[in-house]
Amino acid sequence: MGQPREAYTEEPNSLNIGFRNASGFTNEPFSVSALENYWQRNVGTSLKKRKRSKEFLGFVLIYHLQSLPLAHSFCPVRCLCYLGRRPRTVICSKQGLTKFPSNVTDIVEHLDLSNNLLTEITNDIERFKDLQYLNLARNQLRSLPDGIGNLSNLRKLDLSENNIDDVINIASINRLPSLSIIFLSKNPIKELKNLNNSVLQAVEASYCEIKQIDETTLKGLPDLINLSLRGNPLETIRKPFSKKLRWLDMSHCLLNYLNPDTFAGFSVLEELRLNNNPTLVYSTRYSTLQHMNLRQLDVSNCNLDRPGLHGLPLLTYAKLSRNMIRLLPNRIFARNRQLTHLFLNSNGIEHLNISSFEGLVKLHHLDLSANALELIHSSTFSDNIEFKSLNLSYNNLYQFPNVTSVLTSLDLSFNFIKTLERNSLKGMPKIKSLILSDNGLQRLPNGLQSSTLTTLNIRRNRLVELNNSSFVELPALEKIDVSGNSLTEAIDPNIFQNNIKLKTILLEDNPWRCDCMQLYFTFQYLTNPPAKTLSYSLICRSPANVSDYTWESACYNVWNGQLVYSNNRMWSFFLVCVFVLVVLVGTVTSIKHSIKMKRRALIERRRIDRMQGVERLRLLQLRNQERQEASEQQPEPRIHPLELIGPPSYEEAVQMPRLTHSLDTLNEVSVENISLTRLGSVDNLQNKRKRSRRSRKRIQSDDNLLRREERRIERLRRERSNSAGNVSENEQGLRMTNSIKSRSSSTRRQRRTNTIEELEESAGSGKGRPRPQTPSTRKKKRRTTIRDGHSTDDEDSDIQRIANNRSIVIRDLQREPRSGYREVQTECES
Repeated sequence: MGQPREAYTEEPNSLNIGFRNASGFTNEPFSVSALENYWQRNVGTSLKKRKRSKEFLGFVLIYHLQSLPLAHSFCPVRCLCYLGRRPRTVICSKQGLTKFPSNVTDIVEHLDLSNNLLTEITNDIERFKDLQYLNLARNQLRSLPDGIGNLSNLRKLDLSENNIDDVINIASINRLPSLSIIFLSKNPIKELKNLNNSVLQAVEASYCEIKQIDETTLKGLPDLINLSLRGNPLETIRKPFSKKLRWLDMSHCLLNYLNPDTFAGFSVLEELRLNNNPTLVYSTRYSTLQHMNLRQLDVSNCNLDRPGLHGLPLLTYAKLSRNMIRLLPNRIFARNRQLTHLFLNSNGIEHLNISSFEGLVKLHHLDLSANALELIHSSTFSDNIEFKSLNLSYNNLYQFPNVTSVLTSLDLSFNFIKTLERNSLKGMPKIKSLILSDNGLQRLPNGLQSSTLTTLNIRRNRLVELNNSSFVELPALEKIDVSGNSLTEAIDPNIFQNNIKLKTILLEDNPWRCDCMQLYFTFQYLTNPPAKTLSYSLICRSPANVSDYTWESACYNVWNGQLVYSNNRMWSFFLVCVFVLVVLVGTVTSIKHSIKMKRRALIERRRIDRMQGVERLRLLQLRNQERQEASEQQPEPRIHPLELIGPPSYEEAVQMPRLTHSLDTLNEVSVENISLTRLGSVDNLQNKRKRSRRSRKRIQSDDNLLRREERRIERLRRERSNSAGNVSENEQGLRMTNSIKSRSSSTRRQRRTNTIEELEESAGSGKGRPRPQTPSTRKKKRRTTIRDGHSTDDEDSDIQRIANNRSIVIRDLQREPRSGYREVQTECES
């Protein structure tokens, strides 16, 4: 079920409201009769007892009009509903519906369900009491429900392109009291006999399968006016009958021969269409089609060999085009005195008799185009006193037909006319339009005469020039078309000096040679207001440098040279000045901008350099501060008191502890196990008692001692050479020593030299050999250090061991100790 799509508010006088009763809303539209029924059903009895019935009736009417809502205005899904305007329309076309929508509002007037897949229509359709037009075309219907006969207001029904094969299946339409038009085209219907509706006026049954009609075919349609049987395989017509039929279309059928009384049963028939029946013949030498009231007949593209219109005295319009009529005998149309339009084009007529059209006193238009006419006598149309238009195009005429007639329009296009005489239009005093396009005209005569000619069309001929006197005798000329010819030279505007009414001159598609000095005045005449031609339609063909240019483009500099030269110079100078000014302003602005950018970059670089300098200064200050703090927080070097002071004074020496050894041993310090111990003191003696005894070692012989001494001397020599290298490495450190170090170093060096010399002498002589060790000294090998007046307990001091050496060896430290500078110590073994 669809949902309400739109809610429309109708005017107060609209009939789209329903009544509220005890059961809810009704679908009955508002009307006077409905109101009366409601009145009688509810309050009619009580009103009989009242005297003021009219006042009460008005009260009830106003009450209901104010309280009753709109009737159901539902719109199916995918449909368009236009319920707010008349006629109220619902369009559900091309929605692929397979079932009739049940939620369509009952107030619809036009319902379009075409182009769907409906196979049946339910009886629910009978509730559309206001429906006037129902379109069910292009579905798959085979029949209609009986309920459709209750649509009392239905006037137009379209059932075309369905599957209805017999009108019996749609017999319910016979009960439609208002039906006037029905469309049954493209259904497989074979006959119309069972179609019975007394009010039906038009039946469209084209392209069905109807093969014949007879006297009973239209018997059930007494009011039928229009009948279309176009495109049916209709072959036989047997005296059909209809009193009111006025329009009949049997074109595109298979009709062969029509008897003279074929349409006698259609007494009021006015228009008959029989075109495109390729084998149709209705007139012979002995008989022809008869009808006393027929006005219009179309039998084009059939198989006629003669007009055969003399049996149709009231005929006004006859179209006999594309037949096989080759000859028009004298007075062939004498009985058709009412004929106004006659079409005989495309028949192959080769000759016209002088009296072929005699008797056509009301003829207005005659079309003889696309035939084979070569010559027309001047008196052929003299009897046609109301003649207005003659079409002789697409024939084989070589000469202009000097006919005498009251023609107003003559078309001679697509012929072979090469010349035109000065008095060619003399016999046509009312001529207004002359078309001579697509002929072989090479020139126009001098002084072509016509006081009524307004339009002259001579396009696509071979004209190479226009004479000054060609149009002098055409004072009423308003339009001339000379396009598509061979005009090359400029047209003198004086040619048209007598054509004061001339408004349009068409000159396009000519091979103009653009001599600008000659074209100037012509161009001015053609384009000055009011313009007689379009400037862009004038195209140059030569010279080659301006080919395909318009006149205006090709000759602009020449035409406007003197007039525009000074202005151009002034404008050029002005533009140059403006350009130079713009360039200067741009240059200055660019330079300023460049300077500004450079200045800004310089300031930025300076700022960055300044920031970098400040940063470096801050880092330097921070580094100095850190160094100062580090130096302030650095602990005092642990220096032995003996390194800080010189020899003790007398008072200090008196207070010093008593020595157990002689004064010569004061400078000897025990360094056993890398520890400094003073020898000869009382404390040392006390410690000596506590030391553990070592195992005795065997005393070496004198020879071994001598060899060991020699090895020691050799080792000392090598160390001396190595110490010289160390001195060069420590040269930078030695530069920083003070004068006291220099004196101490020289003293130690002298003492070391003396000691080595004494040792060498004693080794060489054997007399200076040291005394053998006592038992007390053999218990332990002692190492002593000869000091130069200073001592230290720094654990980082580099003390070099010299095994089994009694001599004094002085070594320099390889690096400065952590506690700071101190004097170099010498070691010896005892």
